[in-house]
Amino acid sequence: MSSAQLEALEKREAQEQDPIRQKLGSPLRAPARILGFELCDDNTAVFALANYQARVADLKSGECKKAAVKHTGPVTAVGVMPESYKVSGSRIGLSASWDMTVKVWSVNNPQRTLAVLSGHSDFVKCLVTHPTLPLVYTGSSDKTIMFWRLPQSAEELSGSGEPMVIKPFKTVKGQHTGQIYTMCLDRETAGVLFSAGSDASIRAWSAMDGSPLAADGATFDGEWVIPRGQHRTNISDIKCTEGGLWTASADKTAISWDIETGKADLVLEHSTTVTAVLPIPQVGVVVTGVRDGVIYIWRVNDGSPRIIREIHAHTDDVTGLRIAGRCFYSSSLDETLRVWGIEDVVGFSGGLEYMPAELAALKAQAVEQSIANSTEKPNGTASALTEEEERELAELMSDIDDM
Repeated sequence: MSSAQLEALEKREAQEQDPIRQKLGSPLRAPARILGFELCDDNTAVFALANYQARVADLKSGECKKAAVKHTGPVTAVGVMPESYKVSGSRIGLSASWDMTVKVWSVNNPQRTLAVLSGHSDFVKCLVTHPTLPLVYTGSSDKTIMFWRLPQSAEELSGSGEPMVIKPFKTVKGQHTGQIYTMCLDRETAGVLFSAGSDASIRAWSAMDGSPLAADGATFDGEWVIPRGQHRTNISDIKCTEGGLWTASADKTAISWDIETGKADLVLEHSTTVTAVLPIPQVGVVVTGVRDGVIYIWRVNDGSPRIIREIHAHTDDVTGLRIAGRCFYSSSLDETLRVWGIEDVVGFSGGLEYMPAELAALKAQAVEQSIANSTEKPNGTASALTEEEERELAELMSDIDDM
């Protein structure tokens, strides 16, 4: 291990032991590295985990349920079918894995596999579910995108003892020249599927039949595509807004695109790989997550994009960002999912680094106490705490643990 790697490891270990950082964002701790997540409802999320499992998490209790969906390789992505598509009253979850399959299961009983989507010849890296139809889209290291149709009625999935095996009704191949890392559906109609990955291009397809999206104009030549160039390497995340796209890349940028012209509207430069992006147009900001775990809040609606907030909570790569009502969630390889109040973070007036008032006060007290503890007497021996000081320190640490 190099000295730089050793220094980074020591820094991460120190961060993990920081009692204030351990409280930021009310972390829900998973049993393994979180590679992706999806929100099921106000109370439930599903996790894609590096330990070959998908897990259901209770957001209210802050705990992962014990029952797990088991694969034979890391689970890279998860999804949830529409609210109207249920089996025995339960929402339906999906998990994609390095084992080249996607499993379909009941959120209420994840140990039972209802169906298996089989067709990819390499790792499945991403999946998207249609918001109103029983359609699923997957992207893979085999450079293909596959389109899947589940039974019209979800109850058909529970009709036999063995999982239903489903084959794709459409395979898109040949256009992307690298692995497919990320996809999203357009916000207005869910009729267009956008895809991106290691070839740094962005492409668009009919969400119904997989045909390339036709487009004309100065940028396009009959087919909608943004070729490699503006992004120079891997695109790890893509999100749709009304009339636009946001992408995050290993080239240290997040870019806003005009869908009609295919031109970049904004480029947000970072100092490291950008792993996740989340536009929140309601308040004029974009959230980005990066390789070292920092979350940035960018003001983008006034013609001068700039960072207005930083969140230093995660201690490893940010792997996902999702919005739910007035909150957004972030996941990380540090095995945590954290929740942030949008108004609290954007409206925070205590400086660039976000720190809730109650944690800021405790942090200040802990720093003061640490300085006092390290003060040495003239003869070089450490000064002893009085009985009252020891009691105050014990109360302070108790307050931190109880948060």
